[in-house]
Amino acid sequence: MNFLFAILIALFVLGCAEHQHDESCESHGGLHVHKALLGGQLMALGEHGSGYNLELLIDEKNRLSVYILDAHAENFIRIEQGSLQVDLSDGNKTSVILDAVADSATGETVGNTSHFQTKGTVENFLPLKGSIQMIKIGSKQYSEIEFFFPNDSQTKDR
Repeated sequence: MNFLFAILIALFVLGCAEHQHDESCESHGGLHVHKALLGGQLMALGEHGSGYNLELLIDEKNRLSVYILDAHAENFIRIEQGSLQVDLSDGNKTSVILDAVADSATGETVGNTSHFQTKGTVENFLPLKGSIQMIKIGSKQYSEIEFFFPNDSQTKDR
């Protein structure tokens, strides 16, 4: 009986240790944290493990980028959308459009990309507060995704 108990404990410890992202096993009472793939700010979409993540970044030209990531924020997820609309809570009902970004290095194209970016600067709106109107990822659709993005120089796209 002690041998079986020791094997179960070893499997539990190894199961938690094999996860490749920064987390402790949530189902066992630990805090579950994902690191942003590009150093930006992560936002969860849907239930953990069955949903997706968005990573928000501001680049050196003060353009806002949104990347679509998998449930554990480890891989980019390409979607068919041509743009994302962001409605800002700035008191002026400002909307900004993030266009799909093609990347010949990754083979991503408009209509098959994980990256969306504003054409112009969002510097005058920082910190950003608002909602992404709609994202469709596969058969799932997410609407009115609220977010807050601080004016933080550490979130600059590298």
